[in-house]
Amino acid sequence: MTQNILAHITLMALGVVVLLGAGFVGARDKGGKKLNTHKMLGGIGVVLVLLGFAGLIITRALIPTLPHFYIALLAIVLMLLAPIGGLLYLKAAPAKKAALRKSHRFDAMIFYGLAGLAVIFGIISLLAMRR
Repeated sequence: MTQNILAHITLMALGVVVLLGAGFVGARDKGGKKLNTHKMLGGIGVVLVLLGFAGLIITRALIPTLPHFYIALLAIVLMLLAPIGGLLYLKAAPAKKAALRKSHRFDAMIFYGLAGLAVIFGIISLLAMRR
């Protein structure tokens, strides 16, 4: 079980760091010059986080009674809503672009906050399980 949790921590940490990089690129991009880089980093980050989550399910190391689980599940939902909003923004009519951009950014910001909270509760849970 320790290797499963270590793999989970590694994949999740890498995924969130890559997603932070995608957010940084997207926030600094003026005129959409680095849009492909933003989308690529976002996609890689989402895949890494989903692999970290799926690894726990496959190895049956998932503990759905911890607060960490519910916070992380909500964070994953928002993580999936952010790229959906971003893709809708690209295809939207000019009149709807502003609202979709705000939604895309808001979903990402809430995800980062929930991910940080999930990390804190994950550390607390891990320390409690080791005792």
